[in-house]
Amino acid sequence: MASKQSENDAWLGLDLGTQSVRAMVVSGTGETLAAGSHKLTSRRDGPRHEQDPEEWWHAISAACQAAFAELPASFIVQGVAVDGTSGTILLADGNGSPLTPGLMYDDGRAVEETKRVNEAGATMWATLGYNRMQVSWALPKLLWLLDHQRGLTARTRLVHQADFINRRLVGAEVATDTSNALKTGVDLINERWPEEVFATLGVPGEFLPDVVRAGTFLGVVSAKAALQTGVPKGTPVIAGMTDGCAAQMGAGALSVGSWNSVLGTTLVFKGVTSELIKDPAGVVYSHRSPDGNWLPGGASSSGAGAISKLFPGRDFPLSRRKRRALLSANPPTRSTGTPRCSKAWRLSSVSVLTTWICWAHRSVAPSCSPVAERRAATGVSCAQMFSADRLHYQRTPRRL
Repeated sequence: MASKQSENDAWLGLDLGTQSVRAMVVSGTGETLAAGSHKLTSRRDGPRHEQDPEEWWHAISAACQAAFAELPASFIVQGVAVDGTSGTILLADGNGSPLTPGLMYDDGRAVEETKRVNEAGATMWATLGYNRMQVSWALPKLLWLLDHQRGLTARTRLVHQADFINRRLVGAEVATDTSNALKTGVDLINERWPEEVFATLGVPGEFLPDVVRAGTFLGVVSAKAALQTGVPKGTPVIAGMTDGCAAQMGAGALSVGSWNSVLGTTLVFKGVTSELIKDPAGVVYSHRSPDGNWLPGGASSSGAGAISKLFPGRDFPLSRRKRRALLSANPPTRSTGTPRCSKAWRLSSVSVLTTWICWAHRSVAPSCSPVAERRAATGVSCAQMFSADRLHYQRTPRRL
C-alpha cells in the first residue's frame, strides 16, 4: 500500500554519462529542486576507451555538493539511485578500490573473447533473445580483463559503473541490478548468473556480485560518503538501471506499446512489451522492467557525440524563449488524435529517481507515469525533454 508523502520529500538521481556526471534533486511530483554536474575525461586510442573510476567518484561528489548547495533547507532527501552507461565495467579489490580502469561501453578490444563467449553461451543467448554478444558487451570485456590483469584474488569483484558508485555511497559490497548486468550475461528470465556458461569460460563465481531487480534497497549512505558528497548520512540507496533504461522510464514510456528514443552521446531506442522479443539478427536485446515486463531495443554510436567532436567545449542549452516556442508549436490538446507535449524539462537522472525510488518504497507513482497512462488511454502522445546534452522523445501509438 502506498505511503503518504510529505510535500518536503525530495529524491536524488545520479547519472553517469560519457562526458559528465549529473546530480538532480526533485520533489515527489517531479519538480526540479536543485542540480549539479561535473565533466569527465576519457582515454581513447583506436578500439580502447577507458575512464578512471576514481574520477567518477570525485565527479559525483562535486555534482552532489553543487546540487545540495542550492537545495532549499526545508526539503529532506528520501532516497538516491544511480544510472550508468551500459556495459561499462572494471575489476575491484575486496575494499572496492579499482584494480583496473573502467572499460567503457564502446571499448572494442575484446574481439577474440567475444568469439569464446558466443561459442560457450550460444544456447543461453538465444534463449534470452539476442542470439550473440557484441565485442563491446561486458562479458567479453570481463574475459579480456581476466586475461590481462595479474594478481587477482578470491576477493576480486566484477563491478559495473553504477555498482562502483553505489558501493562508495554505502561503504560496503552491494548487489548489481539486472539492467546493468544484461551485457554481462545475466539470465533475465530466472534473474541469476548462468553458472554453467561462466564455468566453461573460466569466470570465477566468487568474482560475481549478487543480482537484484531495479528498485531494490541496497543500503544507506555512510558517514564517509555523506562527508564527501553532501548527501545526508542514512539516505536509502536504491538500485537503478542503465542510463538508456532510466531515460525511458523518466520519459514515461512505462506501459506496453510505448516506445522511446534517447539522444545522448549514443542513440538509444527502446519500448515496452509483455513478452520477450527474440531477434535472429542479434541486434535487438531486451532489458527487464522492474514490474516484470520487457524493454526491447538497441543502441547506436551515431548519437550526439558527433556534436562534441565538431564543437569541442561548446554547450547548447535551450533558452526559455526557444522552449516556449517549441511548446507553442506542439500545444496540449483535448483531442485524442492530436499529439500532446509535456512541459517537462529535466536531466535524464530524474528518470531513475522518479521511477525506482518511488517504486521501491511504494510511496507514489513516478511523476511521469500518470501522464503516460492518460496518454495511453487517449491513444496518442509525445513527450519531449531537453537538457544541454540529451533529448528524450517518446511516442505511444494509437490503440485500436
